[in-house]
Amino acid sequence: MGGLTFIGAVMIAAAMISSAESSITTFSKAFKPLYGEANIVSYEDEGSVEIAMDETTSSGFHSKQMYTQGYFETSLKLPESYTAGVIVTFYSSNNQKYPYRHDEIDFEFLGRARGGKWSLQTNFYGAGHVERGREERYDLWFDPSEDFHRYAILWGPDWITYYVDRVPIRHVNKVPSIRDEFPSKEMRLYATIWNGSDWATAGGKYKMDMSYGPFIAKYSDFKLHPKTFGSK
Repeated sequence: MGGLTFIGAVMIAAAMISSAESSITTFSKAFKPLYGEANIVSYEDEGSVEIAMDETTSSGFHSKQMYTQGYFETSLKLPESYTAGVIVTFYSSNNQKYPYRHDEIDFEFLGRARGGKWSLQTNFYGAGHVERGREERYDLWFDPSEDFHRYAILWGPDWITYYVDRVPIRHVNKVPSIRDEFPSKEMRLYATIWNGSDWATAGGKYKMDMSYGPFIAKYSDFKLHPKTFGSK
């Protein structure tokens, strides 16, 4: 089974990023609301969107199309102030089409308490193997609530690479021991904001405080560049 080296991932990403510049799309063209439609507001000629969580509901959106592999990027600005318990996501999934055997590739941003850092959690699994998800968590080296930063997933036939500001932070090769636990079926892209107070910040020690809300996440500069490479 072919794998991709970390250097190879960097080289592929450079080529994909270059060609992805021609794959910029708008929110209205590529996405539609998932839930909490009243808390989803597009702006800048439908090129950007903000999703909010308030006292009444959280919110989220998903892509109109499903994709099998490719390069998928967004620029994201996270909510400001005290955000313990707040989870913001950018991920791919097919849980609606395959509810018992779904795949996922995740970015999950876990809110921060006072003086803390935002943690970024990456995860992937296939065929519904949620009990063996392969989570890795990182403290971001910048404040993601101060400005937009780029987050991207490069999903190949036997590799996944996660990027922050187009720098690879995690690279995974499919190895024999993973078997069907590697994402392989077509997926939609999702973005959501929701209350994860029971586990998100310090294992649930710090809870969401709506007096700091509403909590707003802003997405922009969508680049959806579906599969352009073949299996090795």
